[in-house]
Amino acid sequence: MPAPALLDATPLASAHSTRGIGAAVRGMIHGLRRLPADDRPRLLLRDGQEAPDGFEVARVHWPTWPLHRLPDPWPLARGERAVRRLAGTRTGDGDGDGGDGGHVAFHAVQPSLIPGGRTIVTCHDLIPLAYWPEYLGGAGRMAEALAYRHFLRRLRGARLVLTPSRETADDAIRLAAVDPGRVRVVPWAAPDPVTPEGPPADGRYVLVAGAIEPHKNAGLALEAIAGAAPGVRLVMAGPWSPRRAARLRGHAARVGADRRVEWLGLLPAARLAAIRAGALAVLVPSRKEGFGLPVLEAMAAGVPVLATDTPALREVGGDAATYLPVTDPGPWSRAITELAEDPDLRERRAAAGRERAAAFSWERTAVELTRAYRDAAA
Repeated sequence: MPAPALLDATPLASAHSTRGIGAAVRGMIHGLRRLPADDRPRLLLRDGQEAPDGFEVARVHWPTWPLHRLPDPWPLARGERAVRRLAGTRTGDGDGDGGDGGHVAFHAVQPSLIPGGRTIVTCHDLIPLAYWPEYLGGAGRMAEALAYRHFLRRLRGARLVLTPSRETADDAIRLAAVDPGRVRVVPWAAPDPVTPEGPPADGRYVLVAGAIEPHKNAGLALEAIAGAAPGVRLVMAGPWSPRRAARLRGHAARVGADRRVEWLGLLPAARLAAIRAGALAVLVPSRKEGFGLPVLEAMAAGVPVLATDTPALREVGGDAATYLPVTDPGPWSRAITELAEDPDLRERRAAAGRERAAAFSWERTAVELTRAYRDAAA
């Protein structure tokens, strides 16, 4: 029979599938699949969602929610009720209700579906809490702020809180008042590599890939490329809202970088892999991260990394990445120029990155997950 846990895999059937939450859940399933069947949890799936091979599944139905600025009510209204039935938990912050599933822990991976009771929560980051005015401030975000406060209450009541980095663990303790004895660091790994599709971008370039939320600090990359060696361009790829993309294009024009930036938008994984493979470096200019998957993906692909000097990115990159200031573009411009002009340096950084990335594995993550499942269900 499966491990005493029910893992929420429903993000793979939602908009989260292409974000960090989706990458993390996909990686967890990849690692857990390599363990004996008795160590694998059941998976919670939505109706119609494809079931991964090798897992028992339980299904829940809730309608698709079309509004992006209002929290989806269905995970709370239907998802929690289904979880209580399937895993034997109950609403509130107490123990299981003693039903057939009373010794099963629910592994929550998204803020919108964290029932009370015997729950393990993967906390990807607490960036909205760290930058509350930018993410949840103002009357127009009252519903989102209310939902986030609900998430924080459930986080504090969880049996175990799993974080991918020590920085996020410290944030959970310091910012969210989670009991330190309930927090564990369980690092992630890079997503499975995909076969690159198509040629790289033209010429010499550095890459920024990902969303452009405020903490991503994408404007720093624009300022850096404006001062880098002539002939080196910045390629940007990711899921952007029209409003944020227009704002960023305006910033590029103000700093004199508009003719040195190629805007690709959201790309399929295989196409992004080809663009990444041809880059001089991947830039990760974030003010804060919960883990740093872009750093790990670049290192696994053998591409040098230039990252901001923040704790989570240092945890991932170790000695293999180059760390630069969060606010000063000058050192970034010089680092880009140095990599562009020194092929031997690029090769050394690429080799160090591959070695560093090999230290992370989803199998190790899976072993830590199963230990957490058994501890929480005991």
